[in-house]
Amino acid sequence: MLYIDTSVLLPYTLTQGIETDRYRSTEKLFLKINDGALTAATSFYALHELYIFALDNTPDFAEGAAFGKAALGKVLSTPIRILPFASRIERVRHARKFTRLRDATDVPHAIAASVYGCEAIVAYDRHFSAISDIIPYKTPEDYL
Repeated sequence: MLYIDTSVLLPYTLTQGIETDRYRSTEKLFLKINDGALTAATSFYALHELYIFALDNTPDFAEGAAFGKAALGKVLSTPIRILPFASRIERVRHARKFTRLRDATDVPHAIAASVYGCEAIVAYDRHFSAISDIIPYKTPEDYL
């Protein structure tokens, strides 16, 4: 099972007009997920980041909420598994493994991927490579 990071969900749902190459790659990745050729998961944390991105990048709450809801709907309409937030105990237990991540907001993604046995983190955030000895870092293009 692959862990799909927010940096992959964004071009698939909200930034396709700006990130056209990444959109094409993420669309192909999700076609493989939809066809059952790949098994994938994301987390409530990633879905929350996706929704907040929509709110933060529109002129008002109503428009952001509409875009965010549409983005969530697109992701949730796929067979992707949704991983829950890790418990406080799991977060404390696993956080030390991921101190090499420069961005603290990526730690919950790494913990979820680790706790639920994902074979790789699929992302465009290259700094996940800092923990590739624990969980491999891949991009969507690696699966095309």
